[in-house]
Amino acid sequence: MNDRARLDALALAGDLPGVLLDAKRLAASAPGVHGRRRAGQGEAFWQYRDHRAEDGARLVDWRRSARGDRFFVREQEREAAQTAWFWIDPDAGFNWSSDASRPSKLHRARTIALALAILLSRGGERVGALGNAPRAGARAVDRLAIDLLTPVKDVEAPSNSCVIFLSDFYARVETWRAHLHACAQSGASGALVMIADPAEEDFPFEGRTLFHAPGGRGEVLIGRAETAQAAYAERLATHRRAIRELGAEFRFPAVLHRTDHGASPALAMLIALISERFG
Repeated sequence: MNDRARLDALALAGDLPGVLLDAKRLAASAPGVHGRRRAGQGEAFWQYRDHRAEDGARLVDWRRSARGDRFFVREQEREAAQTAWFWIDPDAGFNWSSDASRPSKLHRARTIALALAILLSRGGERVGALGNAPRAGARAVDRLAIDLLTPVKDVEAPSNSCVIFLSDFYARVETWRAHLHACAQSGASGALVMIADPAEEDFPFEGRTLFHAPGGRGEVLIGRAETAQAAYAERLATHRRAIRELGAEFRFPAVLHRTDHGASPALAMLIALISERFG
């Protein structure tokens, strides 16, 4: 890690306790993720279920069935944990908020990612940041939080993996097509979490307005900003539609979240998507 990256990581680490606290609060209010607690080829008991005709006599648990007038099958818990990988946009423009009283897109992305990781870890799954080793157990989320402090630009998704991309997705559609195509080639699927600031959504600007690109990459002066609102909205809608279509094509359904809204609905949608992927 070069000096600049090390300084950035240290600065971000100062916000880490707050992000983890927000993630724990968010996870506490969310529906659970059952994770690997499903029937499979394990040794640990999971549940009894009613016997079905296709099970045959061999699967009947006679000891349990003897307590009543129904036949039961004893199911074991599947042992093989799966891994959810997280990638958070490292672009300077993602670490931005139009209002100091609201979290930045980056802060909200980390909060949602870690909340989902908490729920998955409780369900027995592994979690990891792309470019780092996945982990399971009590400390897995803390290690993930640290790994997410160091952004990675381009990392290949592991074969047949579940990857959650968190970004504003303002990069060119062709760029995201290349990323998702590479994922699909390796058998990966997952979800796209599109995080937006309300100013980016509503374009509430009027009069003479100077727009600065984050990271010192230039600026644009518009004499009457309100005259650009309709064209901006149309262009944003077209871009979003293209990203959603890409996601659907490559098995990465998209979830849109605004930082001025609560994160619980977005997390609930992610839970449903990832639970289906791990099912």
